[in-house]
Amino acid sequence: MELLNHLVQWAFPIAVIAALVQVIDQLLVKTKIVGPIKSGGGWIAFQAWAIYFLGGSVLIGGPNEGGVNGGLSALVSYIIAIIASIAIFELAGAFGKLGFWATPLSLVILVTVVIFLMIAPWPFAYVPALFVGAGVFFGIMSYFPQIPGSFPEGASKWANYASAGIGELVYCVIGLAAGWLTVFVAGLIGTPFA
Repeated sequence: MELLNHLVQWAFPIAVIAALVQVIDQLLVKTKIVGPIKSGGGWIAFQAWAIYFLGGSVLIGGPNEGGVNGGLSALVSYIIAIIASIAIFELAGAFGKLGFWATPLSLVILVTVVIFLMIAPWPFAYVPALFVGAGVFFGIMSYFPQIPGSFPEGASKWANYASAGIGELVYCVIGLAAGWLTVFVAGLIGTPFA
């Protein structure tokens, strides 16, 4: 019963943080800061929140040396992911005469380069975060143009890339901050299995 009580004490503040992320999302979609993500980007923040923990910060036992450093590395990885994704789009465009094979060939080239980041020094070696960040960027660029008003009428592709990248990074920072706050609050409360 003591474990159950402690879990309840522990879970409620984390649920409040999740609600806070949603409140911020609902406020942000009314601004131009998040670019094309006018229908909400909480999903991006929640992915980044998980990436914070995958970067070395754990709830059970509290933060370790990966915590904030893992979060910063995740942010750098999301930035690299956006740049790599744009390079994939552009390379696929250059390979356009290959039709079906244009994007797969672009991925072979760029992913080969990206995988080498696994041996790079901190903060560049967090390749899993890079793949999540690239997936988010591809999602934004694939689906949001189909939503009327997401991208400004007549904007250049570079303006759209920048707008999507900034929107993604805003939500990435929110998610990473939620991850840090979760670990901080859990540290105040204590671990559920202590």
